[in-house]
Order: sequence, then C-alpha cells, then structure tokens
Amino acid sequence: MMRWSIASILVLSIMIIGPVWITGCINPQEITLEELARRESQRRHRVQEDSIRTAQEAEQLARQAEERRRRQSVERRLVEDREAQRQEASAEELRRMALLSTIYFDYDEYKFRDDQFLSLDENVQKLREFRPEDRILIEGHCDERGTLEYNLALGERRAGAVKSYLGDGGLDESRIEIISYGEEKPADMGHDEQAWSKNRRVELKRTEL
Repeated sequence: MMRWSIASILVLSIMIIGPVWITGCINPQEITLEELARRESQRRHRVQEDSIRTAQEAEQLARQAEERRRRQSVERRLVEDREAQRQEASAEELRRMALLSTIYFDYDEYKFRDDQFLSLDENVQKLREFRPEDRILIEGHCDERGTLEYNLALGERRAGAVKSYLGDGGLDESRIEIISYGEEKPADMGHDEQAWSKNRRVELKRTEL
C-alpha cells in the first residue's frame, strides 16, 4: 500500500480546493449583461439630467443678462434725455442772456419812461454776468416826424442816455459805442402812433472784440 507523505497530501488538497475557492470568490452578478445595461442606463440618465440642468442654468443666465442689458439701456436713455434737456436749457439760457432788450421812448423825448427801467436793469445784469468781454453797440432811432437832422440828434441823445445808464451800472463805457440812425431804420413801416411807438427806440447789440 502506497504511503502518502504530508507534503503530497497538502499539494493534492491545494490542487483540488483552489479552483473551487477562486470560483466562489467571483460574483457572477457583477459581470452580467443585465448589470452592465442597468449601469449604462443610469449613466445616460445622469448625463441627461446634467444636460437639462446645464441648459436651464444657461437659460437663466441669458435671461439675467438680457434684463441687465434692458435696465442699462433704460438708464442710458434716461441719462441721455436728462443731458439733452440740460443742454437745451443751457442753450436757451445762453440765448436769453445774449439778447438785450430794446428801450422805448415817448415822442420827442430821450428821458426814460418809467416802464423801461426793468429792461434797462436786465440789460446791465446780462452785460455784467454773461460775456463781459463783449463790446456793445447802442443804436438810437426815431419815428418819421421831424427833420432828418433833428432826428439824428435825438437818436444820439437817446443812445447816449442808455450808455450813461450802463456806465452807472458798473460797465466799462470804453467798451460801449453809440450811433444814431434817426428815422432811417424804422422797426415798423406804418404811419400811425402804433408804428411810431415802435420806432422811438434804442437797440443794444453785442459785438465781438
């Protein structure tokens, strides 16, 4: 009878038991086609959810950006409108300050009427505050009654009276020039008191240096 050594028995045992033990350690469920399909389905589902979430976030960001652009556009228009209004008001104020009021006189007079002092004072203020470097031309005018020589002299006296008033108001009279046109340049071509009252006047004009 063959006698087995302990070493031979151990080797034989390993040869018999080893494959069985290795086979038992493998989980058949981890490598089945059904499991692979299930995992792939889960992966695709996660990818789809991620895509939907990314699209929603992008859409939200786009809406926010559009809203910002809309608000900025509204604010920009408001700023532009305010600036346009400011410039328009500024231009209107410049025009108002540049224009000087005409002074009117009674017949055959060069003394100021009581209702003309407001216009005289406004002219002084404008000439002192706006473009004070401008030179000023004062034109004296008369209506058509009287001789040419008399009306030229009367127009000069009217212009001189306005020049003196401006000087008393603090303006440098060396910047002021006077001229008389007498009846030569009527503002109204009529031949009645309504026209004559417009022609008995002194006009003030700014001239550049």
